[in-house]
Amino acid sequence: MSETFLKPEDQMMQWIISKWICKPIYVVAELGIPDMLSDGPKSVDELAQMSKTHAPSLYRVMRALASLDIFSQTSDGRFKLTPMAECLKTGAMRSIALMFHSDWHDKAWGNLLQSVRTGEVAFDSVHGMPIVAWFEENPEAARVYNEANAIKAMTSHRAIIDVYDFSGIDILTDIGGGNGALMAEILNANPKMRGIVADLPSVAKGAKELIQARGLQARCKVMDCNFFKEIPAGSDAYLMSHILHDWNDEHCQTILKNCHKAMIPGSKLLVLEAVIPPGNEFLISKLLDLEVFVIGGGRERTEGEFRDLLEASGFKLSQTIPTKESISVIEGIRL
Repeated sequence: MSETFLKPEDQMMQWIISKWICKPIYVVAELGIPDMLSDGPKSVDELAQMSKTHAPSLYRVMRALASLDIFSQTSDGRFKLTPMAECLKTGAMRSIALMFHSDWHDKAWGNLLQSVRTGEVAFDSVHGMPIVAWFEENPEAARVYNEANAIKAMTSHRAIIDVYDFSGIDILTDIGGGNGALMAEILNANPKMRGIVADLPSVAKGAKELIQARGLQARCKVMDCNFFKEIPAGSDAYLMSHILHDWNDEHCQTILKNCHKAMIPGSKLLVLEAVIPPGNEFLISKLLDLEVFVIGGGRERTEGEFRDLLEASGFKLSQTIPTKESISVIEGIRL
C-alpha cells in the first residue's frame, strides 16, 4: 500500500505515530463519548461530568480527534458527532476499538518481537495460558471479543450469499457459528433450508436469542459443540466462518478430521476465510495474519495451504469463490 503523494519518511512517520490516534480512539470508545453525543452537541464540561473524567484532559483528547474528523468542535466550543464518530457508538464499531486496544490485547502485541524470535504464541507467553482459557476467567473481555467479531463479520455475510449457490442443501450446520447471525442471513435467503448453529455453551445462549428474535426457531436449532471433540452429524453440508485462521495446522487438522467423521462421502464443507494471493499487493488479511499469530498462534493461508489442509483431513478442494469483501468461499468435498 503506497501513498505516492507523501515522501517515504513522511509515510513512515504516519505509521510510527499511529498510537497517537488509535489510543485516543480507544479512550473515547471506552468512556462511551460517542453515545453521550447521540442527542446533540455537548460541552467538554458536560462530557467530563457524564464520563467522570478530568475536563481539561478530556478536552485535549477531543480536540486531537476533531482534527482528524473524529468529532467536530462547534463555534461555541461544544463537540458533536461526525460520520466517523458515529462508527464508535455502541452497536457499531465501539467493541472493535475496545477489543483491539484493551490492556490485555496490548500486552500480547507487546510480545511480538519475542514471538518472532521463538515462534511462541505471544498471548500465551504474556498471560500464562491460551486465550480460550483466559476468556473463561475474564468473561467481560470475552463478551467484547465475541461482539467485535460478530460486528466485523456482518459485512461479509451478504457477500457470501451473493456468490454461493446454497440450493440443494436441506440442512446446513454452522460450526463455531457464534451468535447465529450468518446462519440467519443464509436461512432468510434460502426459505426451504433448515439450519443448525453449533458452538460452545457460553456462545450458544446468544445464538438462541438471536434465532428467536429473527423468528427462525422453527427452522434452526442451536446445539452445544466443542469442535475439538465432536461435531454433530446428519447435515447435508457444513460451514465454518473465520474458524481455521485462529489455529495452527495441527489444530486445524483436528477440527477438519472431526468434520470428516460427522459427514457422509460427497457432502460439502464450506470454509469462509481470507485467501492470501502471491505478490506485494496490500490486503488487510496480510495484517490480520499477524493478529491471529499474536493472539492464538493462527495464520491466514494461501489457496495451496488450504488445499493441503483439506487433503490431509480427507477432503478435496473443489473450488474457491472470491467475494467482494476480503474473504472467499473455499468448498471442500468429503472423500
